[in-house]
Order: sequence, then structure tokens, then C-alpha cells
Amino acid sequence: MKILPVFLPQRGCKNRCTFCSQWAVTGFERPLSFDELDELVQNYLKTTHSFEIAFYGGTFTALDESEQLSYLCWASRYVQTGICSGIRLSTRPDEIDEPRVRFLKEHGVKFVELGVQSFDDEVLRLNGRGYTQSDVLKACEILKEFEIDFGIHLMVGLLGDEAMKDILSAWQTTKVKAKSCRIHPTLVLKGSILESIYRRGEYVPIALHTAIDICSDMTAVLESHGVRVIRLGLYVPTELLKNVVAGPYHPRFGELVRTRLVEKLYSFLNASSIVHTERESSWVSKLNVPKSKGKSFGFLAQGEFVPWQDALESYAEEISKEVVLCSKR
Repeated sequence: MKILPVFLPQRGCKNRCTFCSQWAVTGFERPLSFDELDELVQNYLKTTHSFEIAFYGGTFTALDESEQLSYLCWASRYVQTGICSGIRLSTRPDEIDEPRVRFLKEHGVKFVELGVQSFDDEVLRLNGRGYTQSDVLKACEILKEFEIDFGIHLMVGLLGDEAMKDILSAWQTTKVKAKSCRIHPTLVLKGSILESIYRRGEYVPIALHTAIDICSDMTAVLESHGVRVIRLGLYVPTELLKNVVAGPYHPRFGELVRTRLVEKLYSFLNASSIVHTERESSWVSKLNVPKSKGKSFGFLAQGEFVPWQDALESYAEEISKEVVLCSKR
């Protein structure tokens, strides 16, 4: 399902997270008026017939209820006409409680994306998030109680972060039964607090190859447990790339992660070749290994076909053993 993003840059945000600079990557310094939003919908309808409306870029549930209602009523008009198939929004875990979720449910919200970033309390503290893992777990339970599906947004390479913490965050995402996950590496954005920290020499972004490696393992963990990874990497319009000061940005980051994961599974299985469909062609095209097209995606190993999902689950099981060992150290 296509999504029409409605950006509410830092609306409702009560504090400033170290990495955040909404205008730097969206180009929006203020929310659009309702007339401008109507025009946005009409332009979007030129390329698609149905979509979901998503309120991104701020903390929606921290807005005054009257402002939330204004946006939800505007979106509901398009739901009622059949143009819009649903409403989703993003918010912080600590701005979720029963009254607010009941309000969302009553006004047609079908999906909530939680900006979790990490399940590690120290990482959350260092990056100015203002909540703990327990707040995240509580928010997830409330959303499940009200039968509102939710996704989780994670970041890698934050202040105080490390690969094993990222893998553990992926595992926690599976445990709370999130439906989907977005992952992107931390970028130093113009105008962010992190930019000042970086320029003082107190923060070093992770390398691109490191970000790819970590995200490929996180993807294995998530998708082996039925959590759809719907976005890898931060989308930055070409005209705004000048606002990326440093960090592992790549316009095809997701494809690089998928290719690395295929490579890892190929090696893990000691496979003799890759069998892929048209959908995976871009993932495998740059791998210098035997490959052929088929009806299903997977590997030939020891003379047998191993489906992609089976390979993914076996590999994720090995990762889990490493996680257990590290957690005991």
C-alpha cells in the first residue's frame, strides 16, 4: 500500500533528541495548511488511486487533542470517499497511554509507528530520548490491548551504541510483536545537536560497511520472526543531501543491506548457487557466485534446495546464540 506522508516537523516534540533535524531531511520547516494538504492529495492522485495517509515528523499524540482531531477529521474525509484506505501516525513510546490510544481508535487510526530508536537504556539516555525500555514495552502492550497494529523505528550507530545492542533491539522488536520495522543508520544532520558533538570530535559515525553489516543481521532477526522490514536507510531528497554533514549515507542503502544478507546466508549454508526470482535480481546481481532464476528464492546447498525463509531462520538462530553468549559476559 502506498503512503502519502504528511510531515508535521517536530510538532508535539517536548525535547530535542541529539540526532534530530527534521527540516534538514524533509525540507519542511512548518506543517502544511489544510488547503495545501488537499492540493498534495490531488497531486498524489495523479499517480495512484488509493493510499494511506501518514502523519510523520513529530509526536502526534503529544499535540493538543483539538489539533489531533483537526488532522484526523481532515484525513477521515478521504477515508470516507474511499480514496484513503487508512490512517497511520508516528509518535514516541512515552506519549502513549490508554486515553490517547482510545482517542486514536475512535477516530480511525489503524497503525502507529513508534520511534523507539533503541531498547538500550544507556543509548536512549545519551541521545536525549527521555524514556526507558520499560516505557517502550508499556506502549506496545497498550496498543495491543486496543488492537491497533504498530511498527517500530530503530537506528544504528547512535551515541553509546554498538552492534550487539542493535541486534538485541531487533530481538526485542520481535518479542513485542511489532508488525513492521524501519531501520536507518545515524547521520549527522545540519542543525542537529549531534552536529555540534561531531564537530567537537566527541562522536565518530560508523562506517558504511559497518552499518550495512549490522543492519543485515538485524533484518535476518526481524524477518525470520515475521516482522516486515519496510525501510532500510534514511530517504534524503537529492536537493537536501547538502544537509548530511557526515555518516553512512547511501541512496541505495536498503539494496546494499539485502545483498549483504544474501551473501551471508550463501556463506552460512556453504551453498553452491543462489536461485532467485525477478524480485531479488537487484540483490544478487553484484554477487560473484553461481546463480539462476527460478520460481522460488533460496539456495542450492549439498544438492538440496533451501528456501529463503528456512535459511533465514537457521542463520538467525546462530545470531541468537551469539547474543546469549555476549549477554552473559
